[in-house]
Amino acid sequence: MNEQLLYLIELQKIDTETQKVLLGRKELPVLLAKKEETFGVIKSRIAEHRSNLDEKNGAHRELEDKLKKVLEQLRKTRDRIHDVKSNKEYQAVLKEIETLEKKSGVVEDQIISILEEIDAVKVLLAMKEQEFAGEQQRYEEDKRKTEEQIGSIESQLRSGQKQGDEIRGKIRKDLLKKYEIIKNVNHGLAVVSAWKETCNGCHMNIPPQLYNELLESMDDLICCPNCRRIIYRHDQSMDGA
Repeated sequence: MNEQLLYLIELQKIDTETQKVLLGRKELPVLLAKKEETFGVIKSRIAEHRSNLDEKNGAHRELEDKLKKVLEQLRKTRDRIHDVKSNKEYQAVLKEIETLEKKSGVVEDQIISILEEIDAVKVLLAMKEQEFAGEQQRYEEDKRKTEEQIGSIESQLRSGQKQGDEIRGKIRKDLLKKYEIIKNVNHGLAVVSAWKETCNGCHMNIPPQLYNELLESMDDLICCPNCRRIIYRHDQSMDGA
């Protein structure tokens, strides 16, 4: 087989692999961003549960302060009962005591209710934090692997660039220019195999006479008449043999 054609075949393999690697490099940061977004949603939900607990603890403190003030007011009112001088004043103090006792009872009920809510939120938060810990571990592991893949891709690209440059240095300038033109108009594919009178680039039939030339020619570069890619004979029956 033509030595220049062999170089072109090898260059096409390198360029094709580089295209795949470039696609992977493009997709991985997007994938990583999606994982970060998903983890961010999970993280914000945990923050909401913690904020809910903080709000209920704050409400509990306010109720405790309120009860403390009511009980202090109740104590002072009860002390006043010893200083009353008339039955009317006595009844008024008793009424005030009754009102304050009811008020303290309502606040105590509210405290019991908020404590029950706090206990329920704590149980839920503990469960969610356990789930979050697992999600965080998975996210960090996925992130580490993705970043490693990105680093590996950069290494592959540098290696592919070096190999491609070496091969390009061995190809005649006119052929290299032709290769690049064909590659640019054919989605990155300039050199393809042909077998049984079929081009594996466009999958169209090759005229028998041209295919015979492909089988017999050792020096000339032959292009597919349909897609204009450079073609070479490849016996597919030997693949995997």
